[in-house]
Amino acid sequence: MMLDVLFCANTAYFQHVAVACASIAAHTPGATVHLVTCDQDPEAEAKLRRGAEALSGLSLAIYHVSEAALSSFFVDSYLTRECYLRLLAPDLLPGHVRRILYLDCDVVALGDLRPLAALDLGGSVVGAVPDYPRVPYVVDTRRLGALGIPDDHVYVNSGVLLMDLEAWRREGLTRRFVEFIKARGAQLAFHDQDAINAVLHDRIHLLDCRWNLQSRMYLCGRRFHPIEYEATREARRNPAILHYVGAAKPWKFRARTARKGEYFRYLARTEWRDARPPLTTPWQRAEYAFDRALSRLGIDYLEVLVRLRRAPARLASIALVPLRRLGPGSATVAERR
Repeated sequence: MMLDVLFCANTAYFQHVAVACASIAAHTPGATVHLVTCDQDPEAEAKLRRGAEALSGLSLAIYHVSEAALSSFFVDSYLTRECYLRLLAPDLLPGHVRRILYLDCDVVALGDLRPLAALDLGGSVVGAVPDYPRVPYVVDTRRLGALGIPDDHVYVNSGVLLMDLEAWRREGLTRRFVEFIKARGAQLAFHDQDAINAVLHDRIHLLDCRWNLQSRMYLCGRRFHPIEYEATREARRNPAILHYVGAAKPWKFRARTARKGEYFRYLARTEWRDARPPLTTPWQRAEYAFDRALSRLGIDYLEVLVRLRRAPARLASIALVPLRRLGPGSATVAERR
């Protein structure tokens, strides 16, 4: 099955779109990438197209949307209007595109995406992965209830969406989303993600976590996140799409995030291979180069430093365990012998 992929981004994120495209081309030859943007930057688009042409079997189509089409949507300092473009895209794309895989720009593909594209949605409009680990505020029943989301709904992450465009267009979902977002405004703490969970709460097919392995899923331990641990254990061993959620993006200076070396591996295959974050001193530049080199080997030096810093306290805690088990007044090991 041929794969159609959708990205929505401004020019500041073209670098990351290029990285995602390089990773897709490595695992799913013949994919068609559709990019929807509000920006008009011929130079940035030409750079992106050159990179796409260099990737075997990948084609790129760019669509422009007037900012006026998004002017009534609520935004804040965390997300921009571009996050809503995925909800308008079904009406912008050619009619022959009947199913598409939407991806956030902060992802890398680590496996063949065609099995996902061919997945039976069982009558649902979209397929999505749960938003794990569950953050209390995000899944608070009062917050979700105010948005019309039932208590038994599994709140999903909108960074990877398998979209049935035929059903979307037939049911006029773009119009429903526009009306919902205009009416709710600042109630949407997580913007389009809240809107998707609210409007489509009974039309979402849950996908295996390997199709949207959010980087924070690596923090799901057996003790504190037992449900998420079991749900994500196999996906962490064999992810198909790695999603760098949260503020610690791999392209930032001193970013501590899981498997950031995957990003740099595919960055090296793009026109942005020499891109660097703003660094002011030679020491910072050297540290960033060191971090990139180690991360390509699967080593996050920041994680190593954190573990070393915690080691004395952990060793002390382990040493105290036998004494805690004995309790006050208990015989010592020597006395019991």
